[in-house]
Amino acid sequence: MIILCSVFVAVQICLGLLSLDLVTAAWPVLLAMPIYVAAVAVVLFPRPGRLPRGPAIAALAAAAAITVLVSSVLPWDICPGYAAWHLSASYTLLVVVNIRGRVLLSWIGVVLSALLVTVWTSGTTMGLVGGLMLNIATVGWVLVSTGIGHLLRMNDRKVAQYSSDARAAADWHAAEQALNVARTQWLEHVRMVAGPALAPISDPAHTVTEEERRELQLIEARFRDEIRGRVLATEEVLEAARRARERGVTVQILDDSPRDFEPRTLAAVSQKVASVLDEARTGTVTARARPQGGRLAVTIVASSAEAPDGPMLVEFPER
Repeated sequence: MIILCSVFVAVQICLGLLSLDLVTAAWPVLLAMPIYVAAVAVVLFPRPGRLPRGPAIAALAAAAAITVLVSSVLPWDICPGYAAWHLSASYTLLVVVNIRGRVLLSWIGVVLSALLVTVWTSGTTMGLVGGLMLNIATVGWVLVSTGIGHLLRMNDRKVAQYSSDARAAADWHAAEQALNVARTQWLEHVRMVAGPALAPISDPAHTVTEEERRELQLIEARFRDEIRGRVLATEEVLEAARRARERGVTVQILDDSPRDFEPRTLAAVSQKVASVLDEARTGTVTARARPQGGRLAVTIVASSAEAPDGPMLVEFPER
């Protein structure tokens, strides 16, 4: 559209230059031409969104200026022909302003241009009726451009909506795929961890022993740690928790924060939690990832009635 408009402007300038012999003075026409070219360059300059108000108003002022300049030197007793190139130049500017989203300003320009042209023709042999006839092209082209601009903007909205729907559908599909993968991995993990212990009791004739019951309780506690402990439930911590529970220690691994720790921080936390669990012989050990934004990132509390110094508290600061 920019190339097409530029070619149209070049044709108008050429017609104006070839018709200089019909005007009473050449300098107003020659002055109007760079004003017109500059105004077209301003409104055609590629920029996102609507045409800014400043360039749109400048285009209206340029259309009025070239109309006054060229009209002042046109013959009054004959039809000026291509010497009145400023008529198509003015509605070219107004059409561009209209297409680029400044519909109200473009129609203000139409009214202004129609008034100036009618005032000029009223002093020539064309008269008032001739002026009204000359304004038909300006009104018609801007009316057409209003319809085209409306269709383009409606199309943009539809494309934006379709793109948004497509992204939402892609995100939903990706989330579903990720959920399916995570579900499959979790089921495989459960089968691998609990399968050997569940296999014997699948036989209706099998009698569950205390050792098997204890093993199933330890497996259930591991799964609870993985679900509730999330980021803290590293393999090192899970193995240490199992050993502690075998000694009769009550273990709670909790994650109250949705964040993930940096690998270096997580390694230090896991090592400390596992160390506290390995040292515990009785009582309770609770490791908790704190909510994000507080002073502490992780707290570890180990309490035992046999501990001479009371409960042990280990804190990892947020930073």
